[in-house]
Amino acid sequence: MSNEKTLINDMSRGPVLTKLFRFALPIMLANLLQAVYSMVDMIVVGQFCGPGGLSAVGIGGQLSFLFLTVGMGLGNGGQIVISQQVGMKSGKIAKTVGTMITMEFLAALVIGAIGVVFHNPILDLLNTPPEARSNAVSYLLICSSGMIFIYEYNAICAILRGMGESRLPLVFIAVASLVNIVLDLLFVGVLGWEAAGAAAATVIAQGVAFFIGAVYLYRHRTALGFDFKLRSFRIDREQMIALCRIGIPNVVQQILITGSITFINAQINAFGVTASACDSIGGKLNSVANIVAGSVSTASSTMIAQSFGARNMERVRKAVRACFLINMVWWILLGGCYLLFPRFIFRMFTSDAAVLEMAPLYLRYAVIWLLALCSMNAFYALVNGIGFASFNLIVGLIDGVAARIGLSLLLGSLIGLPGYWLGSGLAGFVTTLSMGFYYLTGWWTKREAVTK
Repeated sequence: MSNEKTLINDMSRGPVLTKLFRFALPIMLANLLQAVYSMVDMIVVGQFCGPGGLSAVGIGGQLSFLFLTVGMGLGNGGQIVISQQVGMKSGKIAKTVGTMITMEFLAALVIGAIGVVFHNPILDLLNTPPEARSNAVSYLLICSSGMIFIYEYNAICAILRGMGESRLPLVFIAVASLVNIVLDLLFVGVLGWEAAGAAAATVIAQGVAFFIGAVYLYRHRTALGFDFKLRSFRIDREQMIALCRIGIPNVVQQILITGSITFINAQINAFGVTASACDSIGGKLNSVANIVAGSVSTASSTMIAQSFGARNMERVRKAVRACFLINMVWWILLGGCYLLFPRFIFRMFTSDAAVLEMAPLYLRYAVIWLLALCSMNAFYALVNGIGFASFNLIVGLIDGVAARIGLSLLLGSLIGLPGYWLGSGLAGFVTTLSMGFYYLTGWWTKREAVTK
């Protein structure tokens, strides 16, 4: 098929490192823009509302991300299924697209309702500081109400990336980022809506990204191979099973890991608003750190899935090695900045003296977390790309529940606040060691594709 007739980009052929980087770069830029407008929330709220506002946006943002894990899991499942189908030259991609869009819509309705109905008990569980309570409630309610836009935008990006197209999501999110920045300044800086204004700006921006993406896909439905007729959104049983085989374990894994991080944040919140604000800023920095590592991993998963579908195992190995190399270079560069310029980095978010004083302490432990993240991502991309979701779930149980919570509570009881940051960082090496061992054994070469 020619490029004029399809959106598919065949990642199972061509130079590995060059093609991987070219595919990953738009994903990095798109994720960077996503992180930038998430950071703008923190920066604007921090300048106009102080530590209480920072804490509210940090807590509300963490909960919103926890809710989003369901949509991300389903999207990840769809991306891998579509990628493998591309590699196999399957004719069932359209059924997968329709099934995933409908499943994301239904999941968004359920998750959004949970956030609206149970917002107070959830915030109680997180030990939300009194100074941040009202703002955290507003942030969570607004983000929960707009969950459909966030889920469906995630579905559109997963479809495109599964087909090997990473430039279009960059265009969509670039427009949304501009909208978010303008609305943040208007709602928070001019109108004084505090955290509620930041949440409203985020939801509207995601809605814009979804609308642009949906219109584009509809206008190019022939190249997509999906006609957008109502019957095409019907859930296909075979594709639903394939999506669930990857998506459900991935959702559980992400919930376990994100839930464990949220649990640790709740313990940190008990140390007061300064610690909570510092941890909230750190959470945003961690999301930026994951831009390169996670983007290369996402790109590698697509290349691995397409190559695995085409049964080109040597190319899979080359993709894993390329992903690992890029991630470790990123750790060296960013880790150096963390250690050399801690207060300068935190000063972008706040001028509060107590928070700035805590910055070097936080970032010393963040370097350990970053090493775990960068070392695991290549092996995670392999397990994800071949569709071995049950292994992901097992690792999520060990990493998210046993190691992260266990180590954080143990070290927190021994050395106080820094122990929670150290425990969270060390837990990530569980994934590196277990999935790295699986890669080295070569057992993964014997697995079959998720769907036909």
